[in-house]
Amino acid sequence: MSGFEVSEPILCGPYDEPAEHWRIVEGETPRPEAGRRPAMYYYRPPGPISETAGDDPGTLIELKLVSRIRERLKEWQAAGRPGVTRTTLELLDYWTREGRQHRLFFAQREAAETIVFLTEGRRDFRQGIDIPLDEPSEGRKVEGSTPSAATRARWRPGPARRRSWPCSPPGAS
Repeated sequence: MSGFEVSEPILCGPYDEPAEHWRIVEGETPRPEAGRRPAMYYYRPPGPISETAGDDPGTLIELKLVSRIRERLKEWQAAGRPGVTRTTLELLDYWTREGRQHRLFFAQREAAETIVFLTEGRRDFRQGIDIPLDEPSEGRKVEGSTPSAATRARWRPGPARRRSWPCSPPGAS
């Protein structure tokens, strides 16, 4: 087993937020650590791996926006999910009800609630969370690529972005 492997990799169940994770540091014995693993990844430039790089995982990149969203999401949930519509609240309660035959995994629930939080959550909980647009790279722009319709539709915080869905989509006649 290498220094980056552990004998029992799974520490938590699939239905609850992770309560601990493995702390793996080169030169140290892996050990369980309380709390959720920080949002991060390792980047290594593409290309051949030199023999000196060997086990080098790359450069640690912290995902600060993900960490901020996770923190605010928890605060919003603890406050009772202010700002959501009654229908959305009923749907979230339905997904998490006791006795549900096919329970959602924690990651599935968190992903759905994050989308709800970012689109319906009360504005004060979302303060300072700016989601950058997914623009094509300069090379793709030169090739004639343009942003998608979803990218062009800027996210508008506050009441102006709320929609009541009539029988036909907004703007349809």
